Amino acid sequence: MTSKLRATLVSILLAAQLALPPAAASAEGTAPTDTETQELVQKGLTIFEIDKEVARLNDQDAAIGEQIKQNESNIDKQQGQVDTTRKHAGKVLRAYYTGERDSIWMMLFSVRSFTDALRMFEYLQMIVRNDHHALNTYTDSVKKLTSLQDDLTKSRAKLQETKANYLTQRERLVKLQEELDRQLAASTQAEAIASQIKSLNDDWKEKGIPVVREYLDSLSQGFRELPQFLAKDSKYMDLSNPKNLLIQMGDTDFNNYLYAKSDLLKHLSFTFEEGYITAKGKKDDVDIAIEGKFDLVQQPDMNEVRFTVNKLQFNGYQLPDTTIADFSKDFQLGFIPKKFISQLDVTQVEMRKGLIVVKLKLSL
Repeated sequence: MTSKLRATLVSILLAAQLALPPAAASAEGTAPTDTETQELVQKGLTIFEIDKEVARLNDQDAAIGEQIKQNESNIDKQQGQVDTTRKHAGKVLRAYYTGERDSIWMMLFSVRSFTDALRMFEYLQMIVRNDHHALNTYTDSVKKLTSLQDDLTKSRAKLQETKANYLTQRERLVKLQEELDRQLAASTQAEAIASQIKSLNDDWKEKGIPVVREYLDSLSQGFRELPQFLAKDSKYMDLSNPKNLLIQMGDTDFNNYLYAKSDLLKHLSFTFEEGYITAKGKKDDVDIAIEGKFDLVQQPDMNEVRFTVNKLQFNGYQLPDTTIADFSKDFQLGFIPKKFISQLDVTQVEMRKGLIVVKLKLSL
């Protein structure tokens, strides 16, 4: 083949290539990098969890709707009860206002024997008891009606909150799903990535969730009993200065305390950092990472030191905020020193490198 012919064929091939539409020129799409694949799988897990939250909110919406219907029915019945008792109470009040009851009491002075006086007095006592019962019944029925109306107002407010949250999460879900569908459509590895997404979601559902719930259940008990443990050892409590009462505990001692409480927690290790806490652990093929902090939660009777989870990872993948919020409803991670040391209450919590510092005050 001559050089001129070779050049002509190359020119024709280039022209044909340029004439093809972009989709044909790039075959079926582009192969994603490992990072891009991980991002797509991460998005699939997020969608899976938010979809659960949307379903939960939908069920909650239906349950609150039924509760509102029941409240409205109870209010109608109670309104009838109020009307009935109001009539009885009105008769009693009119009797006292018109002097009818006074004339009955005057009958005591017309009796001719002590026996008749006792009978008349018992009769008058019965009238008074019935009068009191009528008035109390009316008062109680009004209170119950007011309580039912308050419940209805709260239920309607809760319903509006649930609907707003549902719409927010639903919009978030639709947006993420559209992004994922679009990205998969542009990938040559769409089928393989979809398989990875399903595998991760199944692993999280079947393995990850049970292990995380076990961890949180053990931590909940360990945190709750922590003040009792601290009070037994003076090295953790500095009460020498009444103006600067302290609880101090390092992360090594904290881990040892938890390990003594539960064999499961031996798979988890806490590290105290400046302003936050990390916890990492692996049980079988479930790798869990938690990031959070201890916060002061002020309450009317006694303050609480509560562990707030800000991030949760499963096998290197981040769980969304809806998952963390769902776990937080089921497990209370915190401790209240005043329950074990009644004279002391918490005023401040500080997270330092390797150390947690809880400041206290006398509360007599």
